[in-house]
This record gives sequence, structure tokens and C-alpha cells, in this order.
Amino acid sequence: MAGSILNLPPHFAPQFDNNWREIMAQQTEHRLAGCYISDNINGNRKRYDQMGSQNYAMRQITARAQKSEPSDIPMFIRWVTPRPYDKTTWIDQFDDTLLGALPNPDSAVARNHGIAAARQKDIIILNALLGVNYTGAQGTTATALPTTGGPNNTGQVVGVTYGSGGANSGLTLAKLTQASYVMDSNDVAEDGRYMAYAAKQLNNLITNVDQVNSVLYNDVRALRDGRIKDFMGFEFKRLQLVPFIAGSTTIRSCVAWQRNFLTLGIGRDVMTKMDILPTQSQAIQVYTCLLMDATRMEEAGVVQVNCDESV
Repeated sequence: MAGSILNLPPHFAPQFDNNWREIMAQQTEHRLAGCYISDNINGNRKRYDQMGSQNYAMRQITARAQKSEPSDIPMFIRWVTPRPYDKTTWIDQFDDTLLGALPNPDSAVARNHGIAAARQKDIIILNALLGVNYTGAQGTTATALPTTGGPNNTGQVVGVTYGSGGANSGLTLAKLTQASYVMDSNDVAEDGRYMAYAAKQLNNLITNVDQVNSVLYNDVRALRDGRIKDFMGFEFKRLQLVPFIAGSTTIRSCVAWQRNFLTLGIGRDVMTKMDILPTQSQAIQVYTCLLMDATRMEEAGVVQVNCDESV
């Protein structure tokens, strides 16, 4: 362009933004907050004693002063063993000078630590919902979600091919219906049900609605807003932390659960400290830690829904 300045004089200084900003494309909050029972733990672990279901009918009395027939009450034990997690960042004592117009990054680092802690809570919860829990009198019995029994003989798991004629599929209405059916068959309370899923599963549900041209679907919030808040009795929680099944990079383990069937045991909630380290040339240390673990209280209220993201 004629008359434009192509080279600035050397004494012209650049201007710096006076704020540190986190990367915008990341999960910044604890998305599963409130979807579980929270319990404080004082000690290295906590035992939860549970009374089993009374599935039999009461006995009919057929005579006066009839002989009593006692029955045992089944008992079950769950354990929560809080595990420590931390994150440490050092900030050199000269950073606030050498960074020029930028402020000392310690407060921004602390905020970043808080983001990491929020994600870690979600990871702990997802691992408890989908992974091995520990039961038994000593807390040494590894218990996984059952894959047999139940209304479809697949236990608490809705397979990746369910409802699609033997072929892998993503998240479908058939799979959501089956997850709800499994819970209903176990007499799980209808309120407080959640579904954790990832972006691809939302895409599955929205793009596979055949009736998008019907005026009846103009009021469907998922099609209007591109989001699913609640459907089939589940409140939907989207987060990319939902894991893939072991050995796969395409089949994701979405999970449905009822709030009372999940307990987060907190030994120490998120704590952040800033200290000066004399032995590290007076560097500032930003340190964040937490101590917690989670467990399923019963398998009956948790359903794993496998979805293939490659189809």
C-alpha cells in the first residue's frame, strides 16, 4: 500500500497486555459437581456398611402363636481410600522484572492450578463409576461392573453394538432407552439420574434425528440449541474426560448413574499455597494438593454405555 510504514523506528516499543490469560479451549470447571454424595474422611480410609435388598415377600401367618422363622439380612461393605494428588510450579524471582510490562504470573498460575484440580475431581469420579471398586471386610475384594445378568444378560453394561444389528454404533436412542431400562429393572430412584458423555455422542444424537424437517421438532431444545440438558430421565454432563475402554482409542465408556449410588470421600479438599523457596534462589512456589477418592455404593445404579466414535 502506497504511503504505508513498513519499518518502525527502533525506539518504538511494543505494548503488552497487562493480564495473563488461560488457554480458552480447555475444561475449566468441575462439571460433575453436585452429582454425588460428598463425605469427609478423617483417617486413611473409611468403611461404609450397607444393608442388602429384601427381595422376598413377607410370610403369611396361618396359625395362632405360629413358630417364628427368622431370615438373615444381607450385608455389604464399601471402602473409600483417599489418594493424594498435587501440582507444583516454580516462578523465578526475576520473572516480574524480566517479563517487562507483564505482571508477576503467580496469581495466573494459581488459577491454572485450580482448573487442574477441578478436572482431577472429575477424573476421580469417572474412575470410580467405571473402574474397580473395593469391597469386603478388609477392603481387598476388587469389584467391577457386572457384565452378565440383568434384563439383557449384559449386566450393567450396554454394549457398543446394542440396537444396531451387531455393528458398532455411537450413542443412540436405543442405548439411552436400555440404560434407563436397566436402572428401572433394579428399582433405582428416578430422580437424580445423570449421563456423562463426550462431544461425539452429542453429535450422534443430534445428527441422527430423522425428523429434523418436521415442525414438531422445532421446539426440541437439543436441535435448537445444539445441547442436551436432560432426556430420557437423565441430566446430561458433557466432558471430554470420559475415558475410552481399555485397549481402544475409538470406543468411549459413557456412563449413567443415580446420585445416591456414588460417594466422593474427601480427606482434604483443594488447597493452594504460595511460598518462597530460599534454596531455589528465592523462587516462588505455587503448590496445590487434594486428598480424595470415590466409590460406587452399589453397581445397580451405574450403567456403562459404550459408544464407538469412529462410525
